[in-house]
Amino acid sequence: MIRRLVNAAKRRMPKRPATPVRAITKPSPPVVTDGLIVDVDWAAMSPAEQGAFYDENGFLVISQAISPEDLETIHREIKSYGLTGLTADIWQVPSFLPLIENEKLLTALHTIFGEEIRFFKGAYVETPPIDVAGAKARPKVFHVDYGVGESGGDFYNSCASWVNIGLYLTDMTPELAPFWVVPGSNRHYDVVPSANMESMADKAKIVLPKAGDAVFIHCMTVHAGGDNLSNTTRHAIFLSYRPAWARPVGPVPEWPQEFIDKAPPKRKRLLLGLNEGL
Repeated sequence: MIRRLVNAAKRRMPKRPATPVRAITKPSPPVVTDGLIVDVDWAAMSPAEQGAFYDENGFLVISQAISPEDLETIHREIKSYGLTGLTADIWQVPSFLPLIENEKLLTALHTIFGEEIRFFKGAYVETPPIDVAGAKARPKVFHVDYGVGESGGDFYNSCASWVNIGLYLTDMTPELAPFWVVPGSNRHYDVVPSANMESMADKAKIVLPKAGDAVFIHCMTVHAGGDNLSNTTRHAIFLSYRPAWARPVGPVPEWPQEFIDKAPPKRKRLLLGLNEGL
């Protein structure tokens, strides 16, 4: 049972200690309107409240992770560099690079994972409209991100702990490929990756981020995309991070040395040692 939102007037939280250990904070659970749509004042959350919400619910929205000015630049460069469909070949786009060390993302990531974090993959996803007469908003296939691709020798998603972050570049609506999530499913330890998860569909809620918002998705949270029944193309960038200790179970490609050498110090620290850890 999802608990009620904590009071908006909260006492000041103590500063996070230098160690990765995070003080336990009562989570701020989602409020659902009309039985489906999650409605939370994401911008009002402190870092500690963000971490508690993520732990409890398996997802989190960071409001306005990308500024309106940067969003405009990103849209312009998506068009000028000809990005379409689903592609991981995105690092030639100048405005994408600073997203790796985006301050709002890192603040939440450090709260969740501690100081040492690794960034291990990214992709651009374009979701154009589909024309289905009389169709209603519904989720696609429910799944978790953990382990996807492992059977084919792709070990990126095999880390014991990691998060996929969707940076949405278009305002979401129930008709515009919404994000469906089963709150708290990250704590359902009987969920088997790659199994059929449709039995959890009746517990799913819709999250509708605005353009520039970031959605954190725990690797074991049951979720699904939605069909785009609008007349607008949805644009999104997905970035994946893990705590430094949580190395993949098999080898993954390291970032190219030239990519690392050109990175500023904060970004470079996130790129090193993709095959290192426990």
